Amino acid sequence: MEADELEMVILNKAISENDLCGAKAVIDRHPKVLDVDFGASRGETPLHIAAKFGHVAIVHELMKLVGPEYLEIWDYYGYTPLATTATHTGSIPIATCMIDKNSGALTIPAQWPWLIPVTLAFFGGHNELGRYLYSVTPLQVFKPENGSFVGPEFLRTCLRNGEFDIALHLLQRCTELLFAVDEDGNSTIANIALSLPHSLHKSQLPFLKRWAYHYIKIPSTPTTGHFCVDIQQEGEDKSAGQGIGLRRWVVSSIYNLSGMKEIYKMKLQRTQADEILNLVCQNLMLLNVQKRNMIRIALNCAAQQDNAEFVLRVTKANPELISLVTSVYLNYPIFVITVVEYRKAAVFSLFLCFQFKIMAAATAAKMIAAKETGNNLLHLAALLAPASYLNCISGAALQMQRELQWFKAVESVVDPGYRLDQNKKGLIPLEYFKKNHKKLRAEGEKWMKETASSCSVVGTLIVTIMFAAALTVPGGNNQDSGYPIFMKEKLFKVFLISDALSLFSSATSVLTFLGILTSRYAEEDFLYLLPTKLIIGLSTLFLSIATMMISFSATIMIMLQYNLSRLWFTLPVTLLAGVPVTLFVLLQFPLLVKVFSSTYGPSIFKKKVEEWP
Repeated sequence: MEADELEMVILNKAISENDLCGAKAVIDRHPKVLDVDFGASRGETPLHIAAKFGHVAIVHELMKLVGPEYLEIWDYYGYTPLATTATHTGSIPIATCMIDKNSGALTIPAQWPWLIPVTLAFFGGHNELGRYLYSVTPLQVFKPENGSFVGPEFLRTCLRNGEFDIALHLLQRCTELLFAVDEDGNSTIANIALSLPHSLHKSQLPFLKRWAYHYIKIPSTPTTGHFCVDIQQEGEDKSAGQGIGLRRWVVSSIYNLSGMKEIYKMKLQRTQADEILNLVCQNLMLLNVQKRNMIRIALNCAAQQDNAEFVLRVTKANPELISLVTSVYLNYPIFVITVVEYRKAAVFSLFLCFQFKIMAAATAAKMIAAKETGNNLLHLAALLAPASYLNCISGAALQMQRELQWFKAVESVVDPGYRLDQNKKGLIPLEYFKKNHKKLRAEGEKWMKETASSCSVVGTLIVTIMFAAALTVPGGNNQDSGYPIFMKEKLFKVFLISDALSLFSSATSVLTFLGILTSRYAEEDFLYLLPTKLIIGLSTLFLSIATMMISFSATIMIMLQYNLSRLWFTLPVTLLAGVPVTLFVLLQFPLLVKVFSSTYGPSIFKKKVEEWP
């Protein structure tokens, strides 16, 4: 092995092991190792190696020995040292050192012309470094001049990573990016439609957290009137090693201590997303053909994500855009077809709010679909929903109920003649629904019967037990009168009432479940009839279990009330009697709530525009 190659191996080992003294010794002996193809097949320089391992001291030492042009060298994979830092370690001190040496490295792309270091940092999940690099990257590099993809690709990465404040900050400074396209040909508005739904809608939170979410206030910056982190100041603080600003640190600490950090983050993202959508709405006037086409695609993207707020606010900002969701466009999925076929309830609710538009949309859908299958909009509602949608609903019976709710909702808004239209298979929508849901109906029947069988066994046991308890009352009967000995005791009255309630409710439960077992299981029965029977059966079964435990506890207390030495035994037994009730609540009560909510709770289809946030 030649001496130079040996020295390079030694230097490589020293850098990887963070041996600053060893690395300096090799460089002092052979300064030319800084100029050669150090990594052989990978084309890496010593600076690339040090940046990859994140060794700050070695990077600082190398910066003293090389010129600014050294930071413009690509390795075999097309990465500069700064791009390597952004991709692998996300070290802010290393990035700061490199930028101080050559700020031009911020604009040198890696691999592809649109992957500059700041984009690579966010793409690799190094958000802290990304925020700092954004604060020092020139605005000019993001502008969509000469067909550059840098700005749109950077915005798409920020939106996907949830860095909405940075996306908002850049869009406020460069609004022309809204209609710029990324490398895949998607406009920024389309990427916004795809990325904002999770921020525009609250998650299903417990009551207290929902209350906290409502009352948390997000401050606005006094300079712009909009919420946006002072990126520049934040970047300077981080580059100086001082962490985030004092105000943000205090707020963050408060919400960490009170367990509200996630709620605050949700509200923060909601506020930022709302500002981005406001910015979109402010730039929807005087649109040319190209921009209108971008808006149409963005609306379709919003429909795919069930982002109703995007659709509502965009069409309110420019009512002429409503025609984009009801017109026929070749080679693109019709808006209303996407909504119905993929079960996007929130967006479909907008059609219920504006029924004068659903007819035009239904006609357009019929024109497109009839070319191949002869299906109208109601036929599309009769198709089986995607598995990803059905898997979010518990139980095949509730899935069947949800499918019927969708079919009835579409049926209520289309022209009555659509109900009798035949497709190319000669099936009207209802027949088509039965054919497509045959397997799901069978699975729903099986699920209902298994649930009813299991619960009816429990109900039958309770009926037997409580009937026997009514005949053999605690303490027995008076031999002369035949009346129970403890007839005048208050606890005995509690026993009688709870025993009677348990007996009657369990008998009702058994009969109800028997009715479920003997039902005909037609498709329309899953809408109200079968769920109602299940609600009655589960409710009465729960009542019978609870009253049975009350009856048992009352019996124990009657038997021990005159024996003071055994009163200590009463409380533990009474508490243990609550265990079956608790288990039932934990295991079965959620099912009862889901069935009741799905059948008689708020509809998944909103009726008024005012209900939207």
